Amino acid sequence: MKASSISFALESFLSYNYSPAMVKRAAGIVGKMIDKNINSGTLNKIQNFRLSRFINYLSKKSPFYRNMFNKYQINPSSIHSPSDLRILPFTTSNDLRKWERFFCVKPEQFAAVFTTSGTTGEPKRIYYTCRELQTLTNLYAVFMRISCTGRLIVLIALPMSHGLWIGSASAMRAVERAGGLPLPVGANNSAETIQWMKRFKPNILISSPSYMTSLTWESKRINYQPVIEKVFLGRELLSEDQRELFSEYWRADVFDTYGSTEIGSAQTISLPGCNALHLNDFDLVTEIIDPVTNLPADEGELVFSTISREGMPLLRYKSGDRARWETCRCEFPLSSVRLLGRTDDMIVAGDMNLYGRIVKRIIARIPGSTGKVAIKIDKIRLMDRLTLQIEGTGIDKEDVVQKKMKLPLCSVSNRLIDIAKYF
Repeated sequence: MKASSISFALESFLSYNYSPAMVKRAAGIVGKMIDKNINSGTLNKIQNFRLSRFINYLSKKSPFYRNMFNKYQINPSSIHSPSDLRILPFTTSNDLRKWERFFCVKPEQFAAVFTTSGTTGEPKRIYYTCRELQTLTNLYAVFMRISCTGRLIVLIALPMSHGLWIGSASAMRAVERAGGLPLPVGANNSAETIQWMKRFKPNILISSPSYMTSLTWESKRINYQPVIEKVFLGRELLSEDQRELFSEYWRADVFDTYGSTEIGSAQTISLPGCNALHLNDFDLVTEIIDPVTNLPADEGELVFSTISREGMPLLRYKSGDRARWETCRCEFPLSSVRLLGRTDDMIVAGDMNLYGRIVKRIIARIPGSTGKVAIKIDKIRLMDRLTLQIEGTGIDKEDVVQKKMKLPLCSVSNRLIDIAKYF
């Protein structure tokens, strides 16, 4: 079958609001399709077809990218494969501060907007059309049904620090579409979460590695060990020690995922037997570049082009996440990477984000401080501990405690050990 035909068939399915029964049937079909029909050669052809169509679409519909093509005198028809993208400049997070320039449809065609946490000022907004929401939801739901064909009661223990975060919203939509019962209880207090688990007896958990660690230690403390079949994790790096802890204690298959507000939730997956995260090559063209030279590299910054988006698509978006190409030991026919952290000063601790420059700005207001601060993250019982060392003379501890309350991370419950103890 031609790559264009496969591409259109996939798009046709993913664009509609299907019943849970249809999602279950589709999961069986997609599973067989992945096993038998999709290989790296077919994937490359589908990706190249979608990329060419995507570039042509941007040149006609996107004010931002149309201006870019004109400014750099780039002919969109000359771009046919991922390697051709190297002649184009990158899209950065600063570019997204003026999100309206990226709109390719009328504002009334958007069905959802998601934002970043906004720790560096006005949060970035990413808009999605109804078709894009359907695609994300169906893709997530189908995968959920491939991995779990029976009962589906899903406890969603993800942070809900603001109501426009993509993680909890997309997880809830996917569970509903898969015919399951979502329980979006948030991630504030592990003892309270366990009470919800006792009431509803979920068989699937969706959480972050940090909060899952807290939940596991609390469950061990009270000797609570329910029957859990699958654990889906995201938002931050999952260590091998954490994976081992969750697998052994909950006796469940552990899946790791990666996504973002900009590219969509759960756009990669690591199966229980995987040693890397597999990328959604159908909808993303992924590059790794050296953050200094901006040239292709085996290890460096992840750069994404969202080749299936229609509302606010992004071309060569610099994610700020650091990764390296990795060969996975499984035979899943998708390219794979290992996440390594960040390329900028954003710190991920306790499943929350914090920028070093924000810490410095706040600490500099403390009498006696020079403004210089060293930030260290280590782990105690697999939970993050954030330690700050502040340079200065005559610094009053109470001043530090008062200022630390203004740091976004410090309101985070038991996912992060209270940094006030370490000043």
